[in-house]
Amino acid sequence: MRGIVMATLLFTLMLTGCGAAKSRDASPQGAVSLSASVQNGNANQFNPYMQKSMPNLRAATADGAAMLNKLGGNVPTIEGEARHRPQWKSEIYPVVFGNATAPHEILVVLDFAAPQSEKVWQAVVEASRSLTPQQCKIAVFANSKEYYGTDLMGLAIWISHSRPGQAMPYLTYALGQWNKVKAEQKSTRGRAVAFQNEYDATVKSTDYPIHYTYFSHLRPPVPANQELSVAKYCYDAGNVNLYQAEQISKYFGVKNLPAVIVNGQLLSSVSAGSILKALQ
Repeated sequence: MRGIVMATLLFTLMLTGCGAAKSRDASPQGAVSLSASVQNGNANQFNPYMQKSMPNLRAATADGAAMLNKLGGNVPTIEGEARHRPQWKSEIYPVVFGNATAPHEILVVLDFAAPQSEKVWQAVVEASRSLTPQQCKIAVFANSKEYYGTDLMGLAIWISHSRPGQAMPYLTYALGQWNKVKAEQKSTRGRAVAFQNEYDATVKSTDYPIHYTYFSHLRPPVPANQELSVAKYCYDAGNVNLYQAEQISKYFGVKNLPAVIVNGQLLSSVSAGSILKALQ
């Protein structure tokens, strides 16, 4: 009897292993066919994995540059400022889907404080189901009117390099929780407060802040003795990312957030269909 059970278990494991291998290697169902290169020169301009330098829209004036030159200095750049940090590339260009050097590019610029950010992000997630990592990558930036959004974006960055493959579900959770907590505050208090720190984004005093709650959802979870250091990293990385969100918005003429930029083209209306169409 024991032998039959073991044989059945082994057969099940073999089937499971084959299925897992197939799901890793196969293209998504209904995958779109994309060209091997991108014609638009605006694509990948802010990608440190493919560019040695990024556009710097805060460059000094001619007089300022001359003065810096006399002092032996150079005009500051984000790559120069961030390069001392081990994960600087993922902070200024957090890839949450796909290979960093994939030719096609989707840039998502969020404002956590804007309720519609959740819907825009859902459209991006839906579009990703028709893409392969070799074809296209998705990078996310955040410039939030309420400052706690910076911390939440920082955790997305930490997850992107410390828990690969888990950043997109986290962003879905964080944006949904933001709107959910706002709604519950209005329901119980009569109004919602601005989320300037993690404890603003709670309903009851016993609630855990959004990003601390998600620590236990990760696989593996963030150990208790590392929570404070990860939270500090979130703050620092989120602020670096905020700088790039401002740069990207200015470069592509983004007036309102959230926004999606596909291969250097700012979409006037965001849906899964419009994203996939812009990629082709």
